[in-house]
Parts: sequence; structure tokens; C-alpha cells
Amino acid sequence: MAVTPRTNTPDVITTNADGRKSTTIKLKRCCNGCGQYLGDADNRDVDAHANLTDVRAECTHCAPLVELEAAGCTTWELTPRSYARIAHEIDQLKPWVFTKGYWQNVDGELQVVGLRIGQYPGHVVAYFGDWIVRHPDGGFTVHKAPSGAAA
Repeated sequence: MAVTPRTNTPDVITTNADGRKSTTIKLKRCCNGCGQYLGDADNRDVDAHANLTDVRAECTHCAPLVELEAAGCTTWELTPRSYARIAHEIDQLKPWVFTKGYWQNVDGELQVVGLRIGQYPGHVVAYFGDWIVRHPDGGFTVHKAPSGAAA
């Protein structure tokens, strides 16, 4: 699906008559999947009911997820807030799938940093910020968070 590229208007800084600076900005749109800037907001960002539209297909990082969903995959973004819900949803799948918190030492403390899915040796590990993908064949993969993304 070809999407018209967005403009990316830079901020304009001007000096007022009284010597103070003022900045004029153009509202920017971010991907609702990973939060990366896409460019200027425009009329395609709101639907007829004033809801924000899904623009993940415009994002170089999230477009593959949109394609996977169109192919029948289920996706979840793993965050500390969504962790319990996702673990529960995956644990309820048939055939049965095993999930468990993935722990690592962070600043001298053992902390949950993600979710382990499946049993060793065929398990996958998703860290907070990653996307978990369940394929129609029942297998799991992980779509890594873009570098610098916050979970």
C-alpha cells in the first residue's frame, strides 16, 4: 500500500519587535506503534468520528507488523503495563503455550525485563518495547523495538 510521504516542516524561530524570540511549530504525527516521528500531522490522521487513525503502515519500523497482521498473525507490544495481560492471553492459547517472566540483573537488582515464551530450547524472549508475533502455524517470533524507543 503506497502512502503519500509526509512533509516535515522545521520549526521557525523569529525575533519579535521587542527583541524576544518566538517559535512557530507545525504539529507532528508519531507512529501509534513505536512512537517514532513520521512528519507533519494532516487530514489523514483523524477519521470521520474524530478518532486518530492507525498510521503504523507509514512507519519503516512498524510496517512489517501491519503486513504480518494482514497475513493472519496476532501481535502484542510488550510493556511493563501490558505484561500481565499478554502473559495471560498467551497462556490461554491452544495448544498450550508456556510463558514466564524473563529476569536480568539491572543496576544490581534482579528485575523482570521481558517475557519468555515456550520451553527451552525452542523458546523466544521478548523484552519490554518489543512486539510479540504469533504466526498462524502457532509459532512465535519477536519484532525488536527500534533503538532508542521507550517501553
